[in-house]
Amino acid sequence: MTVLSIKPIIYLFTTTAIFLNSILLALAKFSIQIPFTSYILITPHIFSIIIYYACLFVINYTYSVYNIEKLMLSSLQRRIIAKVNTLKNKICKISKTKIIVLICVLLFIAKIVEWLPNNLRIYFIDVGQGDSCLILTPYNKSILIDGGGSENNNGYDIGKQVLLPYLLDRRIKKIDYLIISHFDTDHVGGLLTVMNELKVGQVIISKQKEDSENYKEFKKIAKNKKIKIKVVNKGDILKIEHDIYFNILWPNNERLISENALNNNSIVCKLHYKDFSMLFTGDIEEIAEQQILREYKNNLNLLASTILKVGHHGSKTSSTQGFLNIVKPKIALIGVGEKNKFGHPDDDVIKKLENMRNKNL
Repeated sequence: MTVLSIKPIIYLFTTTAIFLNSILLALAKFSIQIPFTSYILITPHIFSIIIYYACLFVINYTYSVYNIEKLMLSSLQRRIIAKVNTLKNKICKISKTKIIVLICVLLFIAKIVEWLPNNLRIYFIDVGQGDSCLILTPYNKSILIDGGGSENNNGYDIGKQVLLPYLLDRRIKKIDYLIISHFDTDHVGGLLTVMNELKVGQVIISKQKEDSENYKEFKKIAKNKKIKIKVVNKGDILKIEHDIYFNILWPNNERLISENALNNNSIVCKLHYKDFSMLFTGDIEEIAEQQILREYKNNLNLLASTILKVGHHGSKTSSTQGFLNIVKPKIALIGVGEKNKFGHPDDDVIKKLENMRNKNL
């Protein structure tokens, strides 16, 4: 009796399938490198969606060629169809030029709606154990401060999976100002993706006390994308638009801190808008807070702010009582990941903030 083994046949089919699949993957990787093969789309404004479907309606009834009157229909259906056709005939009398003009006018109105002045809007984005803040000005300039990220992401790109979709959902395809407080991954990781995928007007960084892999990658992307970089120093003012500007309060480039250099030389900046202010503190720790208090001992009011972005995710190494007493925030915000391994925020920091709140009641 002859036994025919099917193992060679299975092996042949499997090998062929793997080979063909590898070719498809190679072609896909090659194609995405070709310019204009991919395009990032934003979530359209509701007004734009309405205009789009209105245009489809007009085009459909203007250029429809079928004649449904010839169908075997009831008298009621015939009357309804007659009215529809009457409406269609009226619409058909509109010239192509008028239709094009109408569409252009509607699209222009949609753009005007988007350009109308709004309130200052500040969004804190959930990027897990990290910081990310989006600021939209009354005239729709966009400012992104930090972008989250993780050292042990297991291939999960917080920029691609969270930050970029968040921005596109808010119809943002350009970041006018991208502020990197410092180059720890939980602050800059997501921004590297944003720099690759979106147009960035200007990146604001501080002088680097020490090099890092993130900083090297940042410089490479900025060079390839020809993004303007501004290195700021204590005392600089970043003017955004009327009534909106940032005071750069730290670091002092002439006296950078050597201890835990990335954190303690974070950009500390204060957003001003009319009577409102907000202090962003990156990951500064106690040594930096004390140095800042000494630097501004003759002008401590410059540190007082309506809202405080608490330093270093509420770590026990930050938020000293002396610093909090000078800032005197009405609201304190802490960016942390749920059940994070660092134990942030620290219980003592929360107690300090709660005590300040109770004193102000």
